[in-house]
Amino acid sequence: MPAEIDKEHMIDVLDNFWKQCETASQFGLDGKINPPVNAIVIAGMGGSALPGEILRAYLGTKMLIYSCRDYNLPEWANKNTLVFCVSYSGNTEETLSTYKDARKRGCKLVCIASGGKLSDACVRDKVPFVRVPGGIQPRDAIGYMTIPILNILMASKIISKNADTTHVTSALKTVDKEKAQEIAKKLFNKIPIFYSSRRMAALAMIWKIKVNENAKCQAFFNVFPEMNHNEMVGFTHMKGDFYIIMMEDEEDSDHIKKRMEITKHLLQKQGCPVLLLKITGKNRLARIFSTLLLGAYVGYYLALEYKIDPSPVVMVEELKKMLASK
Repeated sequence: MPAEIDKEHMIDVLDNFWKQCETASQFGLDGKINPPVNAIVIAGMGGSALPGEILRAYLGTKMLIYSCRDYNLPEWANKNTLVFCVSYSGNTEETLSTYKDARKRGCKLVCIASGGKLSDACVRDKVPFVRVPGGIQPRDAIGYMTIPILNILMASKIISKNADTTHVTSALKTVDKEKAQEIAKKLFNKIPIFYSSRRMAALAMIWKIKVNENAKCQAFFNVFPEMNHNEMVGFTHMKGDFYIIMMEDEEDSDHIKKRMEITKHLLQKQGCPVLLLKITGKNRLARIFSTLLLGAYVGYYLALEYKIDPSPVVMVEELKKMLASK
């Protein structure tokens, strides 16, 4: 039955995600950016924007990291801003626009793609380019698009060299698919909402995206402590059948952990089911990647519960055609 639904064999991509990250660990090793660099911008859309969220979760506040999901860079971007233009296809119109903007402003520029117009532009303009393997959904190519950025930042001494990436592969091999199936069954015919600390917002956001794109249904996310000051009150009179997943990272502050526990109790009193997912692991990067893969499996198995092929994103393709026709 799964093979009849999963026509593009997404399960093989997920099962081999550890190999993707192992391969990606060799990309960008010789990419050195000359100082000074006062900020990093990750310009990308959809799945190609996710490296920016992961970088912020991993590096915290060590440097200004800005995710640009638009046609133009932020106004403050200048010659000391390092811009990564990331487009898995190489043809994303917003990213091609930010590429031109970065060139116009004299920003330090690196591009990552599997080919397309972005690759052609880099060859023409002699801009540093990391070519990654193509052929999968952008949302499943997070390893290809994120790990080379880390390698370039370390090679350029923008962040200190470390062995964190070496633990990612082993962590991915231990992700529990049965646990993902159990969570997917809990989310069936529910509206999932994912909560995390602000530092780990990438996790809540990407789980939400995996449900949207794989299972083709609505899901939402927010962060602590902000949700305690507004969104929580909305559960007083629930107008939907929600299921809450709170992601508690081992490095979250005691304040955040206490808030999660109390909020869980309050929401359960309102009749809303809550799962507290505790995230542990060898280092922060390994925890991030293994939790992202778990979320990808959850989205995949939820798609199977709905008997929907997880790979196609028909509405996105229709939008692109309509934009092109106009």
